[in-house]
Amino acid sequence: MKNDVRGEVFSFVLVDDSAEIRVSVFGKDLRSIWEVCNTSDAVRISGGMVKTSDPRYNSTNNPMEVSLSVDSKGSIYRSNEVPTVSERACNYTGISDLQNVRLQENVDVLGAIDTLQPPEEFMTKAGKRINVAKLILVDQSCRSVSCTFWGSSSDQAVNWSVGDILSIRGAKVQEYAGAVVLGCTCSEVRRNSDDTEVTTLTDWYTNAKQSDTEFQPLGAPCPSGAVGGSSDQRGNNRRVVMQLPVSHESFRDVDEIVLDFGEGIKVRVFIVYVTYLMFSI
Repeated sequence: MKNDVRGEVFSFVLVDDSAEIRVSVFGKDLRSIWEVCNTSDAVRISGGMVKTSDPRYNSTNNPMEVSLSVDSKGSIYRSNEVPTVSERACNYTGISDLQNVRLQENVDVLGAIDTLQPPEEFMTKAGKRINVAKLILVDQSCRSVSCTFWGSSSDQAVNWSVGDILSIRGAKVQEYAGAVVLGCTCSEVRRNSDDTEVTTLTDWYTNAKQSDTEFQPLGAPCPSGAVGGSSDQRGNNRRVVMQLPVSHESFRDVDEIVLDFGEGIKVRVFIVYVTYLMFSI
């Protein structure tokens, strides 16, 4: 509803050789446009507006999105061109590595369902009834993570079983009850796809259950008031990730911190006052 006028909206992810982007389509009657998007391999879009995306609904890591009003200047056409890509390639993050990912970032994960809670009705604080489904996903690291599906996304859980391998694209890294969890309401989920990774994971999970392997749940992410990071070797360079804001408690009795990125690039961090830092390069 907008200005007492009822309308419709749907969204999809558009992908090409360079990246992907969420597209939101608005209008009074979108049935024909939906059919075009739902049955086409490629489309052409005109009259769209690029704006900052709302992270609550965006399953991509692109901070922008295209907003299209078909009642105004926007239009979507079926294209006869053969697309150079059919979908974005997955870049899976291991479950044990999720603690090094910033909160609210989107990740792709691949894992086996270890426990499954089918959809059940939940009463929100606002008094709204909504369905929610939850599951525990595990992988070869023997770590586990809880995944939550709200609203209509929970409906797909009725088709899943313990032991199924799920490929979840665009899961949002969140924190709940002091642990890293994944919000999967806007994610694209595929079950038991036919590829080598899935076969390998299936065999591993079968053997793990037969040997009574215990899966350790993820703990808390790096706190917002601490330096959290990871490093990887790339040639002679080191990559360091700092999560901000930084609490002075993390640097008690420290006068200076030097981060060496190689190739003569150094960042010196001086403790100036108790509650904030000054950077110099």
